[in-house]
Amino acid sequence: MVKIGNKSQIAGYTSEMNTMTDIKRIRSNNLGKFFGPSVSYMGYVFIISGIVGAFYSLLALTLLIPGFFLAFTYNGISIDVDLKRLKPYTVLFGIYKTGKWVSADQFTRFNIIKATKKYTSYSRGSVQFDMNVSDIELLLINRNGSKKVVLDKFNNFEDAHREMDELSPLLLPETTLTEIQ
Repeated sequence: MVKIGNKSQIAGYTSEMNTMTDIKRIRSNNLGKFFGPSVSYMGYVFIISGIVGAFYSLLALTLLIPGFFLAFTYNGISIDVDLKRLKPYTVLFGIYKTGKWVSADQFTRFNIIKATKKYTSYSRGSVQFDMNVSDIELLLINRNGSKKVVLDKFNNFEDAHREMDELSPLLLPETTLTEIQ
């Protein structure tokens, strides 16, 4: 490889080298499982049952498809800082990413909330089991509050404020910190 100024040459092929300004800055945040913990656990049971059952009948392999779907599907968001856009997505089977890019210009402020999700499952004896999961969520909200996008989840408010202070000038440069708080 021969390097000449800002160009590199390998076996006769010349290309411009990327500078730090040419590199896209896209953050990707995993927001957790699409299904609750009991349904995700059921997906793992389907996978194990399909593998074990395949020794007796190949028809048992059909349990693998719903198993992989239930166990590995999750939500997330990609944040393109350079183009000021967001992509809330769902990763199906842990492989295929679906979602559309949304412009960050339609959002006007951040919000930090404590979100509690309650997952309920029942045993065979009809005994109810409740699981409460609390997260601190960093949201991006439009002017009238009708559209909200979760940017990330945190364990404490300090980390959420730190991330909000970091993203604020990147996504909402015309908004000052006094308007956010």
